Amino acid sequence: MGVSAVGQSGLSTRSVRSMLVVIFVLLAAAIYFYGPMVAPGMERAAADECNEYAGGNFRSYRLDWVSWPDADPHWSCWDARNPEVRAVDLGWWTNPFS
Repeated sequence: MGVSAVGQSGLSTRSVRSMLVVIFVLLAAAIYFYGPMVAPGMERAAADECNEYAGGNFRSYRLDWVSWPDADPHWSCWDARNPEVRAVDLGWWTNPFS
């Protein structure tokens, strides 16, 4: 049996591929749970939708990002003028291009 002076590289193609799959899955999960909250375009679009829901009065709406473990990730909009009315679920996606 021969002895190598350089040694073994330690990273095989299979382990690199597995590592990339794990990183991709973790990144996809992070984007699903927190992506719209940190994307300025989507947050602005959600604020515009919430402002429209509140009658165009930017002082009377409350916009929150609700995420795991409380519920599925979504934007929650509440009109402060009507505190007895429940918050409206705007969904995960708000269109930043409209």
